[in-house]
Amino acid sequence: MLATGIIGTFAAIVLFIAAFLPEGPKARRLLAAGICCALALPGSRLVFDRMQGPPSVGPAWSAPADRPALTKAVAVWQDGETVVRVRADRFDAYRARTGESAWTLDAPPRKSVCAASPAVDGLAAVGYGSDPALCDQLAAVDLRTGRELWRKDGLRPSALELAGPATLVALDGEQLAAFGLRDGAPAWTAAPTAGCGFRALSASAVRVVAVEYCATADPAARTGTTWLRAFGPTGAALWRTNLGAANEPATVAVLAVDPPTVRLTERGNRGIDAVLSFAAADGAPRATIPVSSADYELTSLQKLSAPFRLRPVRPVAVVGDLLVAAAARPGDRDSRFVVAHSLTDGSRAWARKTEGKVLTVTAAPDGPLVAADRGRNLDVVHRLDPADGRTVERTDIRKASLYTTPWLGRTDDRYVFVNEDGTTYSRPALGVPRH
Repeated sequence: MLATGIIGTFAAIVLFIAAFLPEGPKARRLLAAGICCALALPGSRLVFDRMQGPPSVGPAWSAPADRPALTKAVAVWQDGETVVRVRADRFDAYRARTGESAWTLDAPPRKSVCAASPAVDGLAAVGYGSDPALCDQLAAVDLRTGRELWRKDGLRPSALELAGPATLVALDGEQLAAFGLRDGAPAWTAAPTAGCGFRALSASAVRVVAVEYCATADPAARTGTTWLRAFGPTGAALWRTNLGAANEPATVAVLAVDPPTVRLTERGNRGIDAVLSFAAADGAPRATIPVSSADYELTSLQKLSAPFRLRPVRPVAVVGDLLVAAAARPGDRDSRFVVAHSLTDGSRAWARKTEGKVLTVTAAPDGPLVAADRGRNLDVVHRLDPADGRTVERTDIRKASLYTTPWLGRTDDRYVFVNEDGTTYSRPALGVPRH
């Protein structure tokens, strides 16, 4: 097509010159000028479009605007072709191909969703509470039917994770408590070390990982020791390792369980502000990746808050033994780079520039997915080769209105974006055909 456009444009130029030669009948020259225009317009359009990059696609569907105003999503689940947007007051499930409503489920009367687990095998767990910050109920939801499987009172879940497809692990008050995901039956509990408390939690089918903080005798000093503890899927203690911080964490999160990866910022001057990785077998320290370096700022990890507060979405992902994150040059405002570091030794594996501001980075089985805002309501999704960061698959998108960090999911033929705020400029959810 590009060759056809170039040939057409060249022919138009020749005819244009012929049209304005002084020799020849006037009618013939006017005819040549007309043919010139007919050839030049489509030919130049083809050349222009190709210079703008690959052809773009618009959304195949978008969900109606959220109501009431200022309503925000707090988490997102995906089960195959079904994507569930979790609000404090209800759950909205969409079919990824068409955007049709699969089901809706309201939170219990006078209760709000205050905790949410990941999803596995069509199931997920939630906490409900009268106060949005304090849960007093625990429940499981079937994502294929939109029904609650069970609900328990008298618990205080503040974090929920899944230890495989059958076990739910909750940070219940001061202890870890595990339940059967399908029936809610108690499975096991694990208490923190005396004088300590759990601060963050994550899990997989192989292990449960929790951050534990032990304050000194004077809590007002905000000094103490921060540990990473690992438990087996049945609650047996596996190992405990010191994270190396002398002060209380200002922020701490478990980014991954396989391998164990922690984002830690400690209070005080010149404390740890890095991503730390550990050996899965015994908790031995492996890598320290500073959030700030001479070359790049891992801006995706500098903010203490993130969209979807119960299952935060940040432009950072653990892909195998790599930490892949949005980054900026020191002093730059926007993240226009994607940088990968080894979680084995902390070395930089690769770095690449994107066409615009990086919106989100999502882990996928065949490589990280990176969405970027190119400006003028144009966006792009790259699937990257984790080995070197080159683009393996690219989809250019128009008129998707992706202004902030969205949740990004994928099916066989769709990308699905879910926005935290779907009441004003952005829609709650939209589906885009994959190239």
